[in-house]
Amino acid sequence: MKSKQILRLLSLFIMHCALCIAIVSCSKDEEEAGEYDNWQARNQAYVDSIANLAKQGLNGWTRARVYYYSQSYADIHPNDNNIYVYTQTLTPGAGTVRPIYSDTVRVQYRGRLIPSKSYPYGNIFGQSFWEDKIEDINEATAVPTLLAVDENVPGFCQALQNMVVGDIVHMVIPYAVGYGSNSSVSSIPNYSTLIFDVKLVKLYKRGEDKTWR
Repeated sequence: MKSKQILRLLSLFIMHCALCIAIVSCSKDEEEAGEYDNWQARNQAYVDSIANLAKQGLNGWTRARVYYYSQSYADIHPNDNNIYVYTQTLTPGAGTVRPIYSDTVRVQYRGRLIPSKSYPYGNIFGQSFWEDKIEDINEATAVPTLLAVDENVPGFCQALQNMVVGDIVHMVIPYAVGYGSNSSVSSIPNYSTLIFDVKLVKLYKRGEDKTWR
């Protein structure tokens, strides 16, 4: 009798352990799946909130239609907020010349996604500096990244062409002028808004020596 009771208790204990493991496993799966739940809708809401500020000229936000969307398209689709790049100047530069499509530039940058469960500030997918803020960069040690203007996603390319040397700008780039609905970058999910802090450090015309320092 005692053996049967022991076996029964042991069986119940094993079932209880299995149930606990299953619950923990499910909870973990749900937590992991929740990072990018409703990602397209959440990104669109973020862009729309910035677009509303830019349309009203609030908090320093402005917008620029990205070059491959015509004005006629914008007129027909006045509520399409995804054809613009949105910028907010954090520090104005002293330069007077703006990059053109065929130029090369040196920039300091940090790129991130919109805030999510594990990344309240937004998951950083690329950066050229390690200070907390772009305004705090140590110019003596932080080497700016060399970029061809025309090799960037359309929204970033457009925003660069609206900057002068020395400008520090906060950018919001909708997915349609970023990596789109089928991202080719593993760290950037489909339909992602790209958020950048960018300082335009130097620009080079075709044929100029691009050696830093």
